Amino acid sequence: MKNKLFLGAFAAMMFLGVPQHSDAAGNAERIIYVPSGECLNYGEYNMSFRVYNYGGMLTRCVFGVLQGLNVGFSWDIANLIGSETIHGRDPALYLKIDIVRENFRMPAVALGYDAQGYEWDDGEKKYSRDALGAFVSMSKELILPNLYVTAGANFNNKDRRPDTDFVDKLGAFAGFKYSPSRLGLYYEAVNLGQGRDPARMNAGINYEVVDGLQFTLAFENISEAGRIDRHEEQQRTFSILYRGAF
Repeated sequence: MKNKLFLGAFAAMMFLGVPQHSDAAGNAERIIYVPSGECLNYGEYNMSFRVYNYGGMLTRCVFGVLQGLNVGFSWDIANLIGSETIHGRDPALYLKIDIVRENFRMPAVALGYDAQGYEWDDGEKKYSRDALGAFVSMSKELILPNLYVTAGANFNNKDRRPDTDFVDKLGAFAGFKYSPSRLGLYYEAVNLGQGRDPARMNAGINYEVVDGLQFTLAFENISEAGRIDRHEEQQRTFSILYRGAF
């Protein structure tokens, strides 16, 4: 039943929506995982499909339900491609509220909440990469046209370890996206300033095939090259992003 509902929602958006293209690269809702300070406008939506290790796929949908308010969900399905048994995780909530729109003097500022974790650990029965949780994000076009820099902070409310205090749950993130044409470059760093969990870095290349349809090749966990004391590994992921409006 859950699968039919999600497939039905996807089909409705593909047929009822129209693709959107904006020359303002700052209208992107996120870099790779890091949320930008921008919000989708009323009536706009983003749908992304991230294919990762062992045939898994993470689907994410974000909607501009009101001007300045984005609501979305993500749904992680392990082993979707391949011969192993398919496992669907519980959908995760995503919210973002527009606080300040970017102008000549001020960056775009948004508050939000992201409950989606990454890299499921079957032994622990939880994600090894915690969700951002509550966050504040700022984005601004700097120096070059279509070069947008993002920085922010987050509070991981799902860290239940008994030896974790309030400060341990705080983190920071930063990144940039540069899209001089249909080809774009991305870079981001997460967990900055958290001594418990080392910062991780991701980079990517994005290409807008046609208006509203983008392909992204991401290189994740590149900051952990050569580390043998952690079970996480570098990986290449492929994502498809469709941007439209009702």
